[in-house]
Amino acid sequence: MRELAVIFLALLMVSCQPKDKLEKGLADSYKDHFMIGTLYHGEVLGNDIVNPYLEEEYAITEREFNVITAENCMKPMHIIGEKGEYNFDEADRFVKYASDKGLTIVGHTLVWKNSAPDWFFKNENGDAVSRDVLIARMTEYIDTVVSRYKGKIAYWDVVNEAVDVFPDGKGGRVAKLKSTPWYDIIGDDYIEIAYRTAHKADPSCKLLYNDYNMYNKEKTDFIVNMVNDFKSKGVPIHGIGSQAHMFIEHPKLDQIEYWLRKCADKQIPLHVTEMDISVLPNAWKHRGASVEDNFELAEEFNPYSEGISHDLLEQQAKRYADVFSLFLKYSENVERVTLWGVWDGNSWRNYHPMKGRTDYPLLFDRNFQKKPAYEALQKLID
Repeated sequence: MRELAVIFLALLMVSCQPKDKLEKGLADSYKDHFMIGTLYHGEVLGNDIVNPYLEEEYAITEREFNVITAENCMKPMHIIGEKGEYNFDEADRFVKYASDKGLTIVGHTLVWKNSAPDWFFKNENGDAVSRDVLIARMTEYIDTVVSRYKGKIAYWDVVNEAVDVFPDGKGGRVAKLKSTPWYDIIGDDYIEIAYRTAHKADPSCKLLYNDYNMYNKEKTDFIVNMVNDFKSKGVPIHGIGSQAHMFIEHPKLDQIEYWLRKCADKQIPLHVTEMDISVLPNAWKHRGASVEDNFELAEEFNPYSEGISHDLLEQQAKRYADVFSLFLKYSENVERVTLWGVWDGNSWRNYHPMKGRTDYPLLFDRNFQKKPAYEALQKLID
């Protein structure tokens, strides 16, 4: 009887626990396959609005994820000022928070044309600096930042978005390094210099190359060949980060599988670095426009400002499940899948590429509740 009483008491205690305490978070569910991550907004969001939802974001992050990426606070424009002075306040808070919570840390990003302050590339007269000066500035910056967090950051996105696809003049397309101040002033070896510098500053850190739109076959082929070439020359690069900003119907599943299979075939570890699935129309040709100031744009590109139907949420859930099924298929080569945001209300998709929209691209809604997409991912692994 006493044993039965003990068993009954144990069952009663379990039944009285909050439901979330009994459920596995996503990271725990997928732990045998790959890490599941999110980003760190910090105190200021990407649209320069003070973030009032830190506690809610932290609660979800600590329950659901095991790896975290700095959204903005580690980009050069947020760390180094116009006079070359460093401000690590927010980056330090990020690293301390992640370390205290046992989260694997991804630093993002060291060399990116969109995040370096303009003065990096100019002399006192406003003209372009020399190759030697820019190399010195780049390597000094990388060494300073990477050394500061040596042993604390597991992965760095060293170079970000250096490749694009262009018409080849023959009716086709060709991928190549795009024109940036880094490329134009230093030359194509700026990438190799960046990786060697980062590795020297922290030899234990894994270094990634990160880019978007890898559903373009030409871009994927170029990046994979570039990374293989680096590795053959002894350049310390340890994986490819493929951003995954998707829509309900774009890109096609076979396009997604192409870059998964290509990286797996070449045995290059893959990180899915910035995943979300927008339910809104693609507005990239209206980049910078604001639906708040244009009724016609609002009607066409912001159709769910008053709410979203359950049917559309179910479509999104199926899309998430279909894409994650591919990630699982290649899980021996996929090290991480990071959702680019914690909840719909703070997604960059609400203000980029067009300001003033209401999107629903993530796994938690504006009330911090799990969406059908979340449940679909849990069910996929059961």
